[in-house]
Amino acid sequence: MKKFIVALFSVVALCMFMGTGVFAAENDNTEILQKIEETNVAIEQEIQAAQAKGDKLLSALSLETAKLDAKLETARQNGASETDIAKLEKEVKTKKAELTAKYNKDLDKLIGDLIDKTNKMTADMIEEAAKEGIQAECSWVYVQIADRWVWVDPIKIIGP
Repeated sequence: MKKFIVALFSVVALCMFMGTGVFAAENDNTEILQKIEETNVAIEQEIQAAQAKGDKLLSALSLETAKLDAKLETARQNGASETDIAKLEKEVKTKKAELTAKYNKDLDKLIGDLIDKTNKMTADMIEEAAKEGIQAECSWVYVQIADRWVWVDPIKIIGP
């Protein structure tokens, strides 16, 4: 009977030691680290989408200003009078200013939306990581959107 009780306690003790390893494996933060990585991938996708939209805006501006320059040059080559050329130059200058102002406004909005969205994604993920005991922070990267450079903030893990 004594051998049976000793064997039973041995089996119970063995199960207890093995059981703590299972609990430790559940608490290794793999899930939160995966979420951080997914957030960084989503941020990179947002950056790339903004870059594509910014490039499209810049291309449209370049095309329109080239058309205006071509129109002015055609008038000069066709022998338009100085008065007509001066009037056309003024119109071209005004139209270019309008196009540039619209481009700047649209690009400012695009960049502002990107920064707002990525800042929120980063802040939410850093807060969630902190609840799980993971220290993370913004890891600023310098990216080009059309003809501008801006800072965007993926997440960097700094400690457990």
